Amino acid sequence: MCTSAPEDTTAHPYFADYEVYDGGQCIAWGQVTLSSTPDTAMQAARACAADQQDVDVGAIRLRALSRL
Repeated sequence: MCTSAPEDTTAHPYFADYEVYDGGQCIAWGQVTLSSTPDTAMQAARACAADQQDVDVGAIRLRALSRL
């Protein structure tokens, strides 16, 4: 008996709160909204935040990711 739900491939709106780190110190913070599939939401949110702050994706720390 399979109890797993079918994979959700539709895009949903998300809200992410993030911090930007450089040299171990938090240098900025912000929020982004985006539309993404559940399996790529975290990577998409970090990429969107990095683009918004003009930094490398590795400098972004997501504090919260919420599906709206």
